[in-house]
Amino acid sequence: MKVTVVCFGAMREHLPPDAQGNRAVLGVNDDARVIDIVRALHAPERLVYALLVNEERAELEDSLSDGDEITIMPPFTGGGQPVRCPWAEHTPLEIDYHDTEWGVPLHDDRALFEFLVLEGVQAGLSWSTVLARRDSYRAALDGFDAAKIARYDDDQVALLLTDRSLIRNRLKMRAAVTNARSFLEVTEAEGSFGEYLWRFVDGKPVVNRWKAMTEIPSETETSKAMSKDLKRRGFSFVGPTICYALMQATGMVNDHLVSCFRHAELS
Repeated sequence: MKVTVVCFGAMREHLPPDAQGNRAVLGVNDDARVIDIVRALHAPERLVYALLVNEERAELEDSLSDGDEITIMPPFTGGGQPVRCPWAEHTPLEIDYHDTEWGVPLHDDRALFEFLVLEGVQAGLSWSTVLARRDSYRAALDGFDAAKIARYDDDQVALLLTDRSLIRNRLKMRAAVTNARSFLEVTEAEGSFGEYLWRFVDGKPVVNRWKAMTEIPSETETSKAMSKDLKRRGFSFVGPTICYALMQATGMVNDHLVSCFRHAELS
């Protein structure tokens, strides 16, 4: 059977000569495990800190199936745990989000709308509080299908406010409905919500080189411009700070610290 292996950082050095970028297709036995892939690449097992199979966390002893995609990531500390942004080291959920999502360039309209809503929900709260409820929001808000949310009436909003798995703030819940309607209008006018948002950074990520968390701004001139235009188009809970958090989450800016292993991977 055949599997695809994707390597980041120093692990790229172990890919075969015919690799395409950081990806290679390998032929393996039908009973192959993840460890067999690592060994086939002659990659040092002690430096493998994270493994994904089909974008899900995996272990070295996990079995593989034909067509699987294995992602191998190393630390940047010479072994042991990788160096991360300090905000991401409190819970496994935060670590996983930081390592796999935060700062990754995102262009999918539905996913961008999800982050727009969740960043608005976060206002006045910690991101970890929202992240822990992310699956609940996906279930309650029809998978962040803007077309469906835009049709929510007052009764539907009232029902959502009885859901204890959500943050029961009436203004934020109404904002999700208002923003869904504005999102659809922008999509119709611009062709893509992603294209509209990415124009604020000229279509490519801004790579910053912060050395300490205290250097990272809470808003920028770009996020102010985004906020102003979103408000003009009818959006709410889209202040400059919320917009900058949206830019960070969706990879419009790379705000991983230079000491974080993800900074180099996303640069």
